[in-house]
Formats: sequence, C-alpha cells, structure tokens
Amino acid sequence: MLTGFSLMRKIRQYHILFLLGTLSFPVHAQENESVLDISLDSVNVESYRYRSAIKTRNGGLTIWSLEELSDLPQILGNSDPIRYAQMLPGIQTNGEYRSGINIEGCESQHNLVSIEGVPIYNVNHLLGFFSTFNASHYSVMSVSKGHETATLTNRLGGILDMRQEREIPDTLSGNVSVGLISSQGTIRYPLGPKTSLALSLRGSYINLIYDRWLYAEGEQFNYSFYDANLTFMHKPNRHNTLQLDLYSGQDNGNLTDDTYLSDAGSVWGNKMGAFHWFYDKSGLSIQSTLYSTSYKNSPALTLQEMSFSLPSGITDVGIRSNLNWNRWNGGIEAIWHDIQPQSFSAQGVETASDATVKPRQALETTLSGGYDLYFTDNIDLACGLKGSLFLQDRTRYYAVDPSVRLTYSNPAVILSASYALRHQYLFQTGFSDFGLPTEFWTSADDVTKPQYSHDFYISGTGFLMNGMISLSVDLFYHKLYNQIGYKGSIMDFANTEYDLNSSLLHGNGTNYGFSVMANKCSGDLVGWVAYTYTRAKRFFDPEHPDVSYPASHERPHEFKAVATYGLNSHWHFGGTFVFASGTPFTAARYFYLMNGNVIMNYGEFNAARLRPYMRTDISATYKWHDKRHNENGINLSLYNVSSRKNDLFYYLRKKQKDGTVAYRPLSFIIRVLPSISYTYKF
Repeated sequence: MLTGFSLMRKIRQYHILFLLGTLSFPVHAQENESVLDISLDSVNVESYRYRSAIKTRNGGLTIWSLEELSDLPQILGNSDPIRYAQMLPGIQTNGEYRSGINIEGCESQHNLVSIEGVPIYNVNHLLGFFSTFNASHYSVMSVSKGHETATLTNRLGGILDMRQEREIPDTLSGNVSVGLISSQGTIRYPLGPKTSLALSLRGSYINLIYDRWLYAEGEQFNYSFYDANLTFMHKPNRHNTLQLDLYSGQDNGNLTDDTYLSDAGSVWGNKMGAFHWFYDKSGLSIQSTLYSTSYKNSPALTLQEMSFSLPSGITDVGIRSNLNWNRWNGGIEAIWHDIQPQSFSAQGVETASDATVKPRQALETTLSGGYDLYFTDNIDLACGLKGSLFLQDRTRYYAVDPSVRLTYSNPAVILSASYALRHQYLFQTGFSDFGLPTEFWTSADDVTKPQYSHDFYISGTGFLMNGMISLSVDLFYHKLYNQIGYKGSIMDFANTEYDLNSSLLHGNGTNYGFSVMANKCSGDLVGWVAYTYTRAKRFFDPEHPDVSYPASHERPHEFKAVATYGLNSHWHFGGTFVFASGTPFTAARYFYLMNGNVIMNYGEFNAARLRPYMRTDISATYKWHDKRHNENGINLSLYNVSSRKNDLFYYLRKKQKDGTVAYRPLSFIIRVLPSISYTYKF
C-alpha cells in the first residue's frame, strides 16, 4: 500500500528514470555484435527535499516528527505535542483551560493517548495549557483518526501515540531547554554497540519566581509539576529489539485563603512501566508488550474544624501482542482494570459523611485479525475482525466488530472508503473537563452498557507539482450508542446513600462532517491550511428521543493554518492561526436576589454559544553552532499576538461595593502571552 510519503518518493523515481531514459548508454547491435560506446561528462539529477514535519498515510494516520517542533510557537517555553496535534484537520482546537483532545466530534474519553501503545489516562499540566509529554524524549508522534481496521484498541475515537526511534546512538547526545516556568533535559547514552539509555527530566519553578504574582487579597496559589522518562533499549541483533519504558509525572496544586482559613488542593499524576519486544525479519514483524499504568487524583478541602476529600483513580495491568506477516495481521490483548470511581468522605463534622464508591475490578480481553486482498496493483481490500470479552463482577459483555476498507491508489491519487463497528468498555465523566482534574473513570456494569459506534469514512488525497503539494478530503459519520453524561453536583456527596449510577444520564449521539487540507511539503516555506466542519449531537432525553443538543466541545466550523519558514541557517520563523465557532453553554434566562442570595433560572441545555474563537501565535528562532559544533537556539514566541479576547465561560459576579450583579463572559487573564526559551543540543 502506497503512503503519501512513499508516493512522493515514487514520483521522484519516475522523474529520475525519465531523465536517465533520455540519455544514451552502451548499445549492443545485434546484426554485427558491435558495441557503441558513449561517454558522459556528468549527469544532473534533481529532486525535491521533503521538509514538512508531517507524513500522512492511508487510513487517517499522521506521523509527526517531533524534532521539527522547535520552529513552531511555544507556550511558556514548552513545545507541546498535544497542542500541535490539535492543528490537524478533523481534530478540534481547545481554548485556554480546556483539557483533552477531540477527534471528529468524539469525546476526549473516546480516544487513546499512549506511550508506545500503553494508555496514559490524564496528560494535562497547568490547567490544560500543555501536556505531560516531554517532546524531547520522543522521536515521533503518531495521530490516528481511527480509520484503521481491526485494531486492538477498544475505543470509539482515535489514537495519539508517542514513540521512539529504535536505533542505538553512536555517541552521547542530548539537549537542555530553559523556559519561563520550567526547564527540561534529555540525555541519550550508548552503553555499548547494542545498548542505549535515554533519560528525560522536566520540572517547574512557578512559585519560586512568580510567588508574588500568585498572591492576592489573602489568597495564595501554589502549583508545581514534574515529568520523568527513562527508556532502556537493547538490540541483540538486527532483527530483535528489547525496550524498557518508565514514566512518572505529578501535578500539585494548592489554594490557601487566609480570610476563611481554608486550604484547597489536589495531587494528581501518572505512573507507567512497560517492557517491549520488537521483532522484524523476512516480512514478519511482531510487537509484544507487558505493562502497568496508573492514574490517581486526590482533591481535598480543609477548613478550621473539618476536611473533605474526593479521590479517584484507575490502574491497568496488561499484556498485548501484534503481528504483521505479508498480507496478514493479528493481535491479542488482556487487561486487568482496577478502578476507583470518584468517592467522597468528610471528617471533623458532627455527622461525618462517607459516600465511598466501591472499587471496580474488571478483565478486558481482545483478539483481532485482518487480511489485505489485492485485486490489482491499484485496488486493495483490507478486511478485519475483532472479538472482545469484558468481565466485571458478575456482568459479562462480549462483542464481534467487523471492519473493511477499499482503497484505490496510483502515483497521483489515493481514494478509500471504510466501515467499522467499535466497542468501548471504559467511561470518563465528572463535573467538568475545564482544565481541573474533576473527571474520573468508571466501567460498564450491570446498569451501564458498553459504548459502541458505527463508523463510516470516505477519504481522498491527491498530489500536485511532483508531490510538492498534497490535497486531502475526509468525510466521516459516527453513530454512537450507550453514551453517558453526569447530572450530579458536589452537593450529592453529602448524601450518605450516594449512588454513582443515579448520577449518570444515558443516551446516544451522532457525529458527522468533513475536512479539507492543503499541505506544502517542500521549499523554504512549508505548512498547511485546513478547514473542518463537525457536528456532534447528543440525544439524552428519554421522553423525547428525537430531541438533540450539541456536545459541550462542538465547534461546527474550524479554519487552521500552520507555517514555518527557514530564512537561512540561523533564522527560522513559525506561525499558527485558528478561527473556530464558539462552544455551546447553558445560559441563564433570568436571575434575581433573595435575601442577598442570587437565584438563577437556566434555559435549554447548551442552547447558547460563546463568541467565535480566534488566535494567532508567532515565533522566531535563532540558531547557531559553537566551537564544538553543538547547536544553540533561542525561541521567542507570542501566544495570541492579536490580543483577541476569547471567552472561557459565562459567570455571575456580585460587586461588594454596591451589590449590583453582572452576568458576563470571562476571558483569559493575559491577552498576549510572551515566551522565551533557550535550547542547547549536544
């Protein structure tokens, strides 16, 4: 199967063969067996250098070289892969404080975010501004929209995976980057011709530098985070690779109020360990992984004589194996889930409340297989079948998911159409996904049935100017079943008879839309422009099943542009632009004061929208080499350079001076966010 990148190389080969075909070489004359010799002084072969950071493949897969992130605008000195992935077509751009990633209208819980295929359940730092992924530790980011057939992943959406190049470095190498709020470093050390070690650390010093800025009117905000990665790689021979991946990351946020003598805070973070075996020989490739991953969150509030806590978490222990052999592919996976849904406990009050939700243990197993049938050199039919079994307590669910994709390709165009049935047994829900870790994970049980969806795709990609420019179009339709919503509030936990299932809404959904993209792959100026139209409708009213409302993350229209320009070997410029529809929210119809308290009456759910979102980011990077030929670089970035006042949400504010009440949108406190960072590579 040809990919966008391989097609471009194919076009180059045709171009070279054409040039060589116009030349004369030694020719044998059959009649007299004489040989005519022609000597050439030189031969000029011209081709285009592929400079784009992304490479697209059939099935909605994009491979992003993370080394190219340094030329794009940064956020507080961080080149964040998740934020850049949101600039691709079909993936929604999030505003400030909004966490998660939404692909083709799906919820963030529908997507798998992983390191070498191992799930990471919360990837947000600093209220969602950037992720826990230290880009310098990884080589590539793989972003799939979920169009592949028969994958092991039981998710309804796409996959974002951070990967390493499986090569042993010859010499010691690495980089150090110093930013405004954090610094990070990566070192790659060869322990021999067959073994290497990569270690990355990132830590913040927000309170150390900005302590005074985070104190106002008796309130002190403290926040810190760290990330640590370790990768040990051993290649006993050229066909086998053994790899050990370890990750640990944690956020610690705390708000102290001297007026009310309160202390509110939360500690949340991930830990992951995985052992991989990669085998590749004679058309057979195998990838096997044994892993453990966990996410825990511990929000708490302490007052003078009482304290409250709201812990949650999830731990997985799993084993998986994938293989590809010629036209065949298959895989098997088993995961043991240990889930702690959000619980509530209170101490120090007269009647202590304990609305603890019991942990849930579940076993999820998956078996998949697929075959590629080639009708001609240009037409391919990929068929897949996946079976899954989910056991939770005495509840048992199983599913058989077929998938099929028909593809036509030649050096100038790729066309494909596909269908897939998918199931998902895990759910994420909670009060809000607004940057804070208030959401939690749960699973299917005897009340909540597994999610599933019918997915239809049509896509096409064409290549112009010998592959310098690619044009792509994607159409998608997802019909979602057994979706859940959270109708509860934190006050529900005051009830000692709190039941999680009674706080959940059950319904269905529909996502549909299309995206178009033009990508310039070569030259000093590279980048792309893209437009995406997405509708994400939800049906949660049992009395009116035909009545829908837009999902809270829905943005029907999105226009994005990404560009980098290399002026010379020293100066590199980058820019991104986003214009998108405002997200839905539930507006207040009216409000009034009663005994000094504000009473509000809300309208229809998600019937109103925030104003359109628009943001322009720019950067300039200056690079130079020192006497040891090591690269140095300074990146200057401006986030929201146009000073656009983008709405975050509407809120009700009562002025203490005159008692008047105002209902208005709240925007990010800093209009233009400057950033400077220094990077040293050796």
